[in-house]
Amino acid sequence: MGKSGKGGSKKLYLTFIGFVLTSTLILIVIYYLQRFDTRGTVPPFEEGHHPSGQSLTCIGLIDKAISEGFQKMGVPREKVLFLPLVPTQKDDHRWDFTSIEARIPRSHNILKAGEAIRQEITALTIPVHIAIEVESADEIIYNLYCKEFHTHRLKLAYETAVPSHRATPPRIAIIIDDLGYDKSLAREFIDLDIPLTLSILPFTPYTNPIAQGARAAGREIMLHLPMEPRSYPRINPGDGVLLVSMERDTIHKVLEGDLGEIPYVAGVNNHMGSRFTENKEKMTVVLSELKRRGLYFVDSKTSRKSVAYDLAKQMKIRAGRRDVFLDNDLSKGALEIQMDRLLNLARHNGHAIGIGHPHKETLGFLTRLQLRIKDKAEVVPVSGLLGH
Repeated sequence: MGKSGKGGSKKLYLTFIGFVLTSTLILIVIYYLQRFDTRGTVPPFEEGHHPSGQSLTCIGLIDKAISEGFQKMGVPREKVLFLPLVPTQKDDHRWDFTSIEARIPRSHNILKAGEAIRQEITALTIPVHIAIEVESADEIIYNLYCKEFHTHRLKLAYETAVPSHRATPPRIAIIIDDLGYDKSLAREFIDLDIPLTLSILPFTPYTNPIAQGARAAGREIMLHLPMEPRSYPRINPGDGVLLVSMERDTIHKVLEGDLGEIPYVAGVNNHMGSRFTENKEKMTVVLSELKRRGLYFVDSKTSRKSVAYDLAKQMKIRAGRRDVFLDNDLSKGALEIQMDRLLNLARHNGHAIGIGHPHKETLGFLTRLQLRIKDKAEVVPVSGLLGH
């Protein structure tokens, strides 16, 4: 009887342990199934326009040195014009090339202004080379190199006339790309007191709920259309991607599926797509379908060789193109510089389009600057900049 009792107790104990382990495993599986959708992992937000983390820091520090240099000289912010960024590539490296034109007041000595800017840049503890293209009493042009990468062209010239004041305030549109993987963060962007345009990826865990929430809040909705990057398949834009190897019928089928994922779509912009947007034949197929559906197109400008914007205009489709990526660098100083660029472009051109991403840093930055942004420009949905 003693041995039988001990054997029964041991069997009961093992059964209990097995039950506990099984239950724990089931709970873990349920937790991860609820937390992660089975339709895939989060793809990279962008292809990456900077050669490396080091070079990204280098470019941001140069931007900061130039801005602070003009500020120390008392050159008003509105006199420093940031021209549209140009996506640039050398070998496998990508970055945004920056042209800056400063309109120096006649009360300043332009040679001293150029020297002050050079001092700010050379004081940086990074490998920066300044090549002088022009240096005279009336005009200065510097070309700046971060390592071997030509990153900036800076032109200083005297003001030639008093700028006319615009009858209407400049207008900007801010697109938040790559939505679909974090419903709570998307909700916070939607709730900001500025009319952001929400660009949502297809086939993500929260594609539809985010679109429904944006619609209920009166926000404009775009399809963030995955397109083939040059680095494909090493970098994959995610489900629903359009590839240059696809035939016309396949492109139509994939595009129809992508558009069918997101209700209330007003327009489309490309997710990645540095290879696809360079292909006129394939882009014609996409743009023809968008035109048939009455949708606009915004070129995210992931390649300087993109034909998408010019082709859309030729096809008489409402179209725009990205002027500034707001948050390639998430540091506070870099975010401020990029927003200044966007507002600066809007002041000089009348309008500008900025693209941000669902980062907590971007949300916090926009939350803090809502009043300032609305004071400097009228924020409108993308469609408000594209005409008819």
